[in-house]
Parts: sequence; C-alpha cells; structure tokens
Amino acid sequence: MKKNKYFYPAKFKWEETKILVEFIDFDCAFTYGNSFEDAYYMAQDVLFNILLEYKKKLPAPTLNYMKYEVDENEIISMVELDVIEFEKKISKKVVNTTVTMPQWLKEIAERNGINFSKALQEKLKQELDI
Repeated sequence: MKKNKYFYPAKFKWEETKILVEFIDFDCAFTYGNSFEDAYYMAQDVLFNILLEYKKKLPAPTLNYMKYEVDENEIISMVELDVIEFEKKISKKVVNTTVTMPQWLKEIAERNGINFSKALQEKLKQELDI
C-alpha cells in the first residue's frame, strides 16, 4: 500500500516582505510565501514535487530537528503532506472509464435516474477510505 502522509522539517525565515522556506533533508529545496500560511502551502507543493522526483529513494526525515540553531527571525516546523488531499487541491482532471455490469442492473439504474459516475466515485471513496 502506498504511503499517503509525509512529514519533513523545514526552516521558515522571515524576511522584509516574505517568508523563505528551506527543507533540512533535501538539497536545493526552497520556496517562499507572503504569509506563513502561504509559505507553508508552498512548502507542501515543494514536498509534493520532491516525492515525484525521489520516488522510492526518499531520505528519512530528520526527527531531532530541534538540535539545529536558528536565528530570532527563523523557526523550524514539520511540514505535513497528505498526498491524497494535496492531489485533490491541485488536480481538476476528470477521466473517462469503462465499467462492465449486467444489462438488467444498468436498465434498473437508468430507470431510477442513477448517475453512474457519481455512484462509482462515492463507492470508490468509501472503499478507499478517502
């Protein structure tokens, strides 16, 4: 089963007009935001893209990140990425798929105005617990 949640520490540094973000466990993983909320969302976006790049070679997250010294305009915070929730935020893509079912079931469902796409999506979400 694919892991859906990841946690990696990042340093948030307040500058004059923005907050810079740097991940501790990844070289060249930087971003920024105009507010903490914006910087955190952008950090999740960077983490999402890192997951795509590193695939199965992800380093273990630094859990004892409090040992790192920070300046008074910096904090270190864990950035949480729920892959499924993040994909929902960024993806509006819809795909067609073919479903096979008994003809009698299809006829009854159509007579009752069942939306096949909606019913299938709801059942899949229930089965996948998402």
